[in-house]
Amino acid sequence: MSRFNAVVKNVRPRTLLVSPLSYCVGVAVADHRFDLVVLLGVLFHILAPLAANAHNAVTDLVEDGKNVPGRLKLVETAGARLLQRVLYASLGIMLLLSLMISFAQTLLWVFSVFLVLGYSSPRLRLKGRPIIGMAVFSMAVTEPYIAGSLLGDSWWEVPQYDSYQPVVLGMFLFCWYFAKGIMKNVPDYTGDKAAGLRTIPALLPSQLAGAWVAATATSLVYAAFPVLVLLADMPDRLVYVGVMVLPAVANMTSMVRARTPVEYNRVGQRDMYVSVVFLGLLLFGVQPSAGTALIGLVAVAVMAGADLSGTDSRVSHHVAQADSAVGVPGGGERNR
Repeated sequence: MSRFNAVVKNVRPRTLLVSPLSYCVGVAVADHRFDLVVLLGVLFHILAPLAANAHNAVTDLVEDGKNVPGRLKLVETAGARLLQRVLYASLGIMLLLSLMISFAQTLLWVFSVFLVLGYSSPRLRLKGRPIIGMAVFSMAVTEPYIAGSLLGDSWWEVPQYDSYQPVVLGMFLFCWYFAKGIMKNVPDYTGDKAAGLRTIPALLPSQLAGAWVAATATSLVYAAFPVLVLLADMPDRLVYVGVMVLPAVANMTSMVRARTPVEYNRVGQRDMYVSVVFLGLLLFGVQPSAGTALIGLVAVAVMAGADLSGTDSRVSHHVAQADSAVGVPGGGERNR
């Protein structure tokens, strides 16, 4: 049971929601009914970040030793081999699901494998490249959105669009999550710098400078959404989603005021709520219905449940640990 709990905490259930929500936004844009095929797609896009988290837990041991010391013990308890089995089992199930969904999703499975493995693998280590790393990170919402928007009525079919609006929305989601990626790397400033990762915050002279860059980028991208709605002639009801600029800016204000690892970590935890609510409101705005409203509410409830039960490897007490006696499973320092 302790191994199972450690695996669950390492795959981080609270972070598995933005991808399926973005997929549902794409499905709504395609005006596809929410049927069994969509449910399979939702499962596919839950497994993708789950696989990525299992992989990252094994590959990011050096920086996690400084950023999230408690995670090393969780990896040790779960076992690196078991986490790798979770990774490959997830990718295999994703392939089967994609073959049942559509030809387009099957092609995107190949792309998803590259993203999952390439982001933190010792060989490619894309997360350590400032622009490419954030572009790959942004695919966590952009690829699901594309997959949903390409869902047709048959295995081979893709929808035909007579407007550029779906492309504009996809580009916005890419930029939105790019900004989130910058924010996500601010709490990891010390460990990333020590591990030689060239993330955008790690290239700056201080963690505070990284916080200001992340806060500026995040505030601008949220503020830009209602302007984008008006300029791209999207449905007027989507403007109300811009209300999320208020909690986003408030949270970024906390980021520039943060000074301790726990404070930075709490900002990141709150940001995930802002992100999930934003996508939930966007989904409801694209296709207002009781079903889409329920999807958003369930996503928030799942994340809140994960937080209340402590099933995450970045809970505050794991970040606050400074027990240098916790070793790296497998021994030694991995290749970077």
